[in-house]
Amino acid sequence: MTFGKKLQLLRKQKGLSQEELSEQLEVSRQAISKWELGESLPDTANVMRLSKLFSVSIDYLLNDEISSENDIPAVQNNSVVLQNKFHSTIQFILGAVCSAMGCIGSITLFVLSTMIQVHVTKKETLPDGSIRYYGGGDVLGYDFGAFIQEYRLQALLAIFIILIISGVTIMWISKRKLRFKNKKQ
Repeated sequence: MTFGKKLQLLRKQKGLSQEELSEQLEVSRQAISKWELGESLPDTANVMRLSKLFSVSIDYLLNDEISSENDIPAVQNNSVVLQNKFHSTIQFILGAVCSAMGCIGSITLFVLSTMIQVHVTKKETLPDGSIRYYGGGDVLGYDFGAFIQEYRLQALLAIFIILIISGVTIMWISKRKLRFKNKKQ
């Protein structure tokens, strides 16, 4: 698309007449007409004013091979960088959520084990140095391992631990990928 066609398109999108645009740029309406017809090009100062007025790059205005701002190599590169940052951020958040769920679950089990008595086996060292175990069915106490075992929570505890490890791994990988991609650029 030529400079003239781009200028005409941008002017119409902004709802300006040739007269209104010429007033803003402090040039004649005939100059605007010549630019749009491709009979002449504006000077550098007017190209810069047009760029600011329409919020487009000078590359877009002057390069006929560029039909949109997204065709500019710098814009393409920036969109890839932003996309990579977005994906890494989503991965990091996912990892943080997994880790948080695992931690909350594990802490909940621990707190419950301090509140609910379970059957425990006690160990006693006798004066002769031997060890005697007692309890089991008749002695109640607070013990995390016994709590997990008595209420058959091993699988749940394993899930919480896997969530913590997976979450930390996902967060580490996402940060590492982002650092690697930033170094590459």
